[in-house]
Amino acid sequence: MSAKYLSKNLLVVYGLPLTVILSSVAIALSPLLKKHPELATGIVYDLTLLAPVLFLILAKRYKLQLFVAVPIFTLGVLLATFLLPENQQRHLDLIKTITLPMVELVVVAVFIYKIYGISRAFRLNAAKVDIDFYGLSKLSANTVFGTSRFASFFASEISMLYYACFAWRPKKTELMTFTNYKESSYIAYSGALLIVVGIESYTLHTLLLKWNEVAAWILTITSIYSAIMVVGHIKALVLRKSVLTSSMLTLKNGLIGDIKIPLNQIKTLEFCNTELTIKGEKTGNLGLSKESSNHNIAIHFKTSQTIEKPYGYTENCDVLLVHIDKKEAFSAAIHVELKKLT
Repeated sequence: MSAKYLSKNLLVVYGLPLTVILSSVAIALSPLLKKHPELATGIVYDLTLLAPVLFLILAKRYKLQLFVAVPIFTLGVLLATFLLPENQQRHLDLIKTITLPMVELVVVAVFIYKIYGISRAFRLNAAKVDIDFYGLSKLSANTVFGTSRFASFFASEISMLYYACFAWRPKKTELMTFTNYKESSYIAYSGALLIVVGIESYTLHTLLLKWNEVAAWILTITSIYSAIMVVGHIKALVLRKSVLTSSMLTLKNGLIGDIKIPLNQIKTLEFCNTELTIKGEKTGNLGLSKESSNHNIAIHFKTSQTIEKPYGYTENCDVLLVHIDKKEAFSAAIHVELKKLT
């Protein structure tokens, strides 16, 4: 499919629903709505049903991602909520009560179905393939929603809940694996953060209750969610091991950093526990920030490599600072595979 043809298709598929949305917004903001209140019903159904259904029909015709209709529907609900007076939202309330839960249920059901289908495809060779639930989530989200920031966000959230609540045993594999938490302070720091979140949540909740009960519970729910994220990361540190194959090195740091490195792109590997500053080269790590590196190895690349961070964020680097347990065994294994390549 040529770029010109694809652009024309995108213009049609997105342009017509956008026209419906903009027309509805224009009518809602115009004096017409005050003179003819019955127009509110049409605005509600145009924003929440006509626009997403029109997109579905066109997207199916041109074989594009159907699930983009979900954010279009969500946008329509939000616009109708803020644009229409409360006494004209009776039909919108019906949409929120009936249609919105159905849409959420369908999204979750399709996503679970995709995870099941992809995992079944890998099941026969599961011990020989480097794929875990986080990887399955990314593949499934990209299949359902297309390669987008929303797909990455969805996969990160589902994976965080899975590792926090349901994952208990590491995957059995025949591949060479390495850990990064036994000789480092990753789990200790995460555990300390979990304790701090618990103490601060209880203290602030007690204080806020005297001022505003709603604010107190919002803070508490946010703290509980943060604690679930920390627990998910801690368990993923243990369960998601770095993997070395004959052609690829995959390094994993819980749920906050992954990188897949073709072995033929590794220039040198050295033991290093200090910060590196190399002119003309960008240094990266698998932590959340540039300053979060707790490393004992520096891997230099021939060409820039991409680190995958949570929620679809990425970072390029020419040198990777990483912590690996049993660094001597890791270095020896890397050099053995590099010799095989040459």
